[in-house]
Parts: sequence; structure tokens; C-alpha cells
Amino acid sequence: MKTLVYKILNDRTLWVTTVLLILTLFVGHIQLNDIDIQTILSLLSLMILISLYEGEGLLKYVALTIIKKCQTTRQVQLTIFLLVFFSAMFLTNDVAIITFIPIFVVIAQKIHINAVLPIILLTVFANLGSAVTPFGNPQNIYLASHYQLQIGDFFQMSWPLGLISFLFVLLSSLFFRSSNLELEQLTLDLPTIRPKQTKLLIAGSFFVLAGLLHLLPIMVSIVVSILLTLVINKKRFLQVDYGIIILFVELFLIVGVLSRIPMVVSLFEGLTTTDNGSFISGVVLSQFISNVPAAVLLSAFTSRVNAVYLGVSIGGLGTIVASLANLLAWRQYQRQIGEVNYSFPLKLMVINLLLLVIFIALGFVILKIA
Repeated sequence: MKTLVYKILNDRTLWVTTVLLILTLFVGHIQLNDIDIQTILSLLSLMILISLYEGEGLLKYVALTIIKKCQTTRQVQLTIFLLVFFSAMFLTNDVAIITFIPIFVVIAQKIHINAVLPIILLTVFANLGSAVTPFGNPQNIYLASHYQLQIGDFFQMSWPLGLISFLFVLLSSLFFRSSNLELEQLTLDLPTIRPKQTKLLIAGSFFVLAGLLHLLPIMVSIVVSILLTLVINKKRFLQVDYGIIILFVELFLIVGVLSRIPMVVSLFEGLTTTDNGSFISGVVLSQFISNVPAAVLLSAFTSRVNAVYLGVSIGGLGTIVASLANLLAWRQYQRQIGEVNYSFPLKLMVINLLLLVIFIALGFVILKIA
């Protein structure tokens, strides 16, 4: 319990949103009905499920099993990029980063390659991969709930960006030299898997995801995720990322207040009258307040969901704060190398900003043909 409280109290993003919430009290009135309960319940059920997957080590087991079959350094890097990209679709970009950065640092030391650029690309592909599904990241869960998107509607909106991102993943491996590996270089310790618990977790996941996709009532997702945790590992309740739940509650209240201020309404309605305006607003806002708050804020003023989705998804590239996953990657990298490193976030930002320019251009093309 102390660890849980410590994590919440030391979440700097929560400190910022809490201060902003307090400041909004001076310009308007908070209304509890501004909180989107559907989104909160969806996030909570997903966070509980993700905590179980982290505890069981299933993703790490599958990843290491596949990586051990690689024969060249290029194959290792491409395999990890693909695993990150696809795992982020189902278990969020945060889980992909938390899982694969430690794995890659260990592997990089074994096969004698520089880990910085691959980890930066790993972070980029986690963000891009998570944009493909309605439960890949918090903003997607919110947008799908707020605009009441069915699964077909969401994938119709996300597949162009997903396909382009996938091609970038495949092309990225060409930038790395390929060297043959000795068998002993990829001697990796696999985590212990509990077969019964794993089967139960996978089976229960279908019910949780069905609730997130609006195929079942969201309460089914909540009940199933809680029951799974009670049966598989009750201690995982203390490892759930409740901070993201508090963050969204605060964001809903802040946006609710702002949406009742005439000057703010006039400003954002003016910025989002067109698809291009909504898209660029999402990209620019994400660079300063992160893409999760940007999605919540813009959705209060426009019905142009495709443009908002593209804006906050592509907007996750760029500055270190554009996506919370960027900050998480920096923290994970420092933890693995055991020292404070400020060159990593600078390199991360440079590469992200270069890719941001490319993806903004592609975003305009996607909007034009959509």
C-alpha cells in the first residue's frame, strides 16, 4: 500500500493536472457530471488486466522465446521493433516500453551494439503501434467512448496510419548493420509461466476487451478483471496504475470548466472548424500538454473525430512531453544504465521531431483521401 501511495504522490503529471484543477476553480464551477464514467471504467478494467499480464510475465516469455531464434543483429532489432509495435496495440504503449527496454538493454550488451538509437525507435514504434486499436492507449479509449465508435468505425479511421507505421518499422532495420550471432550470445533466461493461470488470464481477456469494444456492457469488463485478479494474484491490485484514472478524472473536470468559458469556446471552435485545423490543433497541443489532455480538450469543441485522432496520435511524436510514453522511456533507460542521462532525451526529441514533420505531411494526405 505504501508503494502505491508513493507512486501516486510522486507522479509529476498528476501534480501538474492537480494544480491546473485548483486554478480552474477561480474561473468556473466544477461539475461532477463532466466525468465520463464509461471512459473511467474502461481504463480501470484495462489497467487491472495489464497489471496481471505484467505480473505473470507472459509478454516477456513470448518475446524472449522469439528473440532467441534470431541469427543476426539486424534480425534481433527488427524482431523487437515488431514485437513492440504489435504488443502496444493490445497491452498499451506503456507496457511495451516497460517490458522491452530492459530486455533490449540486456541483449544489446550481449551482442555488442549501441542501445540508444534502437531504444528511441522502440519508443516511437510503441506510440505508433498503440494508435492502431481502440484500447492501445488512454486517448484512444477515451475517443472511442466519447464519440461512441464501434470497432469497425475505429479501425476504418486508424488503418491508414497503422499501415504507414508498419512500413516504417520494416524499413527501420535497414539503418542498422547486420552481423551474424554466435549461439551463446542470445542465452536468455525465460520467466516461469504458470499454465493454469495463463490460460485463465487469456480467456478472461476476451471478455474484458469485448467490454472495451462495446460488444458487452462495460461492467462485464470491470467484474471480469477484478475476478481474474482475485483468482490469479490479489497482490496485483496494488500494482495497478491508478494514477491514470485520477489523471482522467481531473482532465474531465478541467475541460468541463473550460468548455463553459465563452472566450475559450470561441477560440477552440474557431481552431477546429475544419479537418486540417482540428488535426494541427491536436499535433500542436500535444507538444505542450501531451496527447492525452489534448484529446480530451479538443473533443469538447469538435465532432471531427478522425482529424482529432490523427492529430493526437501523430502529436505523440515530437517533444519529450508529447506522449507520456516518451517520459517513461527516458525513465526506463536511466534505470537500466544506472545513471542520469540527459543526452538520451535530446536525441529522442531530435529523432521524434524529424519523424513528426514526415508524419504531419502524411497526416494531411490521409485526411484528404479519407
